[in-house]
Amino acid sequence: MAYVTVITLAIAAGGAVAAFTLYQGRPRPTEAAGGPPAPLQGQGQARALPSAPTAQTRLIGAFGLIVAVLAAAGLIALGCYLAYAGMKAAFGG
Repeated sequence: MAYVTVITLAIAAGGAVAAFTLYQGRPRPTEAAGGPPAPLQGQGQARALPSAPTAQTRLIGAFGLIVAVLAAAGLIALGCYLAYAGMKAAFGG
């Protein structure tokens, strides 16, 4: 059952990163359609993409996110396993 916790944490981390980077430099759908929000003081201009995203670039980005989530899940699982093995060896069991 521990693997469910690991995968849930990895998905949450991936979702947070996706939400953060998805709207980087662009207005959110909930904001007014009057243009991008004004940059915060000391932040400068919002980043502009060199071209509009295509279906291919979106697919590559989604695939990259899936790989990142799976890699994070694997690292979390490895860390949990090593911690469990270390505790078991230290305290017997």
